[in-house]
Amino acid sequence: MALTDETRAISLTQDDIAKAMELSCEAGWNQLPDDWRLFLAQGRVFGLVQEATLAATAAIMPYGSNIAWISMVLTRKAFRGRGFGTALLRHCIAEIEKEGRTAFLDATPAGEPIYRNLGFEPSERFERWQGDGGAQKPTLAQPAPDFAVKAANVAFGADRSFLLRDFIRRSPMTFRSMGTAHAFGRDGRLATQIGPVTGGDEGTVIELVDAVIASLEGPVFLDVAAHCTGLAAHLKTAGFNKQRPFLRMKKGPHDWPDRPAASAVIAGPEFG
Repeated sequence: MALTDETRAISLTQDDIAKAMELSCEAGWNQLPDDWRLFLAQGRVFGLVQEATLAATAAIMPYGSNIAWISMVLTRKAFRGRGFGTALLRHCIAEIEKEGRTAFLDATPAGEPIYRNLGFEPSERFERWQGDGGAQKPTLAQPAPDFAVKAANVAFGADRSFLLRDFIRRSPMTFRSMGTAHAFGRDGRLATQIGPVTGGDEGTVIELVDAVIASLEGPVFLDVAAHCTGLAAHLKTAGFNKQRPFLRMKKGPHDWPDRPAASAVIAGPEFG
């Protein structure tokens, strides 16, 4: 579907957060107003309005100078099947390519065929695990923010300091360190989302994740990299359940640099 005068993409503002929240809540997603606020402050959110209603959204979040994340591709149930989501996706891709960036996104199985048809190629795989926190007193000290943020940026392969510092502000209980492993996280509508978690040694990552989970209350989400089989097995033993897979996909020439301190847990499909 091509955008027409009747389906022209508009740029959303902070005044549209309540309307955007209606879409993410209807879809059963974990976002809070703070997540939409961050997209609007640091990236761009586009929408389609039909019948005086925000019918669909899609967001772009730039990281560093080479890449941008596409996410928050949502269509209200009453307007699905009309191609609105795909139209906004094409709009986001065009915007990213105009800037000379590579587009990345984390796809669900349902979305993967759509993204492949738009020229996206598969990259890394992740799996969401859900469980409960232990509501215990924290056992680890908070790391120095500058050091932890820098290490996480190296692991990710691009500068997203603004995102990580926002996570620290929102959820200081998840900001912990053990050796060269570092954990961040954020509060959510349905669960606390742990991630990103970085560290080259999986054993240390498992210890760090255990300590963070123990200090939290209520439901917890982690989106674990497929290569971290030890962490996934540990979460299963700890009573966590596997929910859904995600496939990281890209459209453009940018490749990740060598990352010695790999990302074991991502920030979530909306943030990468």
